Amino acid sequence: MSTRRYTILFIYRLLTLPSSAQGFNFNIGVGPGFPLSRTSDFAHTSYNFVVGGGPNLIPHVKLNAEFMFHGLPVRDNIIHQLGFSNVKGRLYSLTGNVIVGSSIGAGKNAYLIGGGGWYRRTIEAKQTVLRVGEICEPWWWWDAQCVNGIITSEVTVGSRTSSAGGFNLGGGLMFQLGESSSNFYAEVRYHRAFTRNVETNILPLTFGIRW
Repeated sequence: MSTRRYTILFIYRLLTLPSSAQGFNFNIGVGPGFPLSRTSDFAHTSYNFVVGGGPNLIPHVKLNAEFMFHGLPVRDNIIHQLGFSNVKGRLYSLTGNVIVGSSIGAGKNAYLIGGGGWYRRTIEAKQTVLRVGEICEPWWWWDAQCVNGIITSEVTVGSRTSSAGGFNLGGGLMFQLGESSSNFYAEVRYHRAFTRNVETNILPLTFGIRW
C-alpha cells in the first residue's frame, strides 16, 4: 500500500474514532469577521481563520488551545487621509478556551466557549513608488506595471504593532457528520484585545469541522 493511501486511511480512522477514545478534540474553520465599536471606525469586514485542539476532560467539557488570524482592512477614507496607497491591518491570537456543550437532539449539540490569551495587532502602510530606467519585463504577476521603462510598485513605508492580553466569549452549534465523531460547526464569538491606543473588538462568524 502506498504512503498516500496509508495517510488517507490514518486520517479517516482518526476522524471516525469516538471522542472518548481519542482523548483530544481538534477544530479548523473559516468565515467572515466583523469589527465592532471603535475598531469599526478604521476597519471594515474581512475574514477569519482558526485552528485548534486540546484534551477532553469529562463528557461535554473540553479544553481548547486555538490560533486565530483575523483581517483588519483599513477603510479607504482613512487611507486617503493618510496619503498612502494602501494600509493593511491584521490580528493574530493564541488563546486557551473552555468548551461546555450539551446535546439538543440526535446528532446535534450546542456549546459555549470562552477564554483568554495573547493578541497581536499589526498595521502596515504602503506607498506606490516609481523607478526609472528599468528594462520592461512581464512584471504583472508581481503586482507591478512597467510602462516606457518606468516601473510602479508598492513598498512598505511604516508599520506599527501592539501586543496585549484579551478575552473571548461565544457559542455555537454542531451537527454530526454521518456515524463519525466529526461535526460541522457554526460559531459566533466576541473577542476583545486591550491593544494600545485603541482596543480591538471583533465578532468572527466561523464555519468548520470539529472532531
